[in-house]
Amino acid sequence: MLLKLTNAMKGRIGEGLILNTELIASFFEHTQEDGTKVTVAFGINNNSWEVVESLDEIMGMARV
Repeated sequence: MLLKLTNAMKGRIGEGLILNTELIASFFEHTQEDGTKVTVAFGINNNSWEVVESLDEIMGMARV
């Protein structure tokens, strides 16, 4: 399944991001250096992506 999320990584904030859930190992919450709370998608290939959406929002998308 593909999830459309909003990038929260410096230099890419607010840009759309499509992630393939088959390549994601886990999601976890993280607080950036400036205090901004984000969700991190950690991939099976050791890549990671910081997104604006909360864990609850992502779980709601995954159930659709």
